[in-house]
Amino acid sequence: MTRRTAPRAALLAAAELLAWWAGLTVLWLVLISTVYTLEWIVGAGAAAVGALAARAGRRAVTWR
Repeated sequence: MTRRTAPRAALLAAAELLAWWAGLTVLWLVLISTVYTLEWIVGAGAAAVGALAARAGRRAVTWR
């Protein structure tokens, strides 16, 4: 990776994590019956962990 491609790779990684996080957070909110602040915080945290796991799994399979 060169100095020129490093910022692009970081932006792509951040965008992928954000997309996973948003999708998993929306899924969490759809599946729970009541939306309290604490449940939203827990769901967002769980979605962040899931986003990291999804990115790591995708990278392990595609070797990127």
